[in-house]
Amino acid sequence: MLPVIDSFKSKYCLDKLVVIADSGLLSNENITLLQNNSYEFILGARIKNEKQSIRDEILTLHLESGESQIIEKEDSIKLVVSYSESRAKKDKANREKGLRKLEKRITSGKLTKAHINNKGYNKYLKLEGEINISIDTEKFEADGKWDGLKGYLTNTNLSKDEVIANY
Repeated sequence: MLPVIDSFKSKYCLDKLVVIADSGLLSNENITLLQNNSYEFILGARIKNEKQSIRDEILTLHLESGESQIIEKEDSIKLVVSYSESRAKKDKANREKGLRKLEKRITSGKLTKAHINNKGYNKYLKLEGEINISIDTEKFEADGKWDGLKGYLTNTNLSKDEVIANY
């Protein structure tokens, strides 16, 4: 990653470069590399993968559509969390669509124990007894709390609105 960023910065004679990337670039190793090389960044965050204390704080924000909040993390990193009602509707519709597909597969008998994993909407499946597969509705409902929330990790001095706009 760094050789590409360094080459880009050199090719275009940039004094300052802010790396903006989706959550696919998000790893502790990449964040450390960026920080150790004095790069500023805005990265899409996987907010459901944050530490429990951060997840709890996110869920107590009660943001209205279009609002955002900054959560300070360690090493001068900020987590900007925003909420969008339209994103919430889309998230909910996607979860419900995934649930309908699972229910159809359960009814048809095409699901087996091998399908119990955390990939996609299979995370809502649970094994009951030896062979009875069902939907984990508690897990499905709990995921609804995250509908509409989006996170951005940054080490910049930009405002939360600037972070979101630049991402």
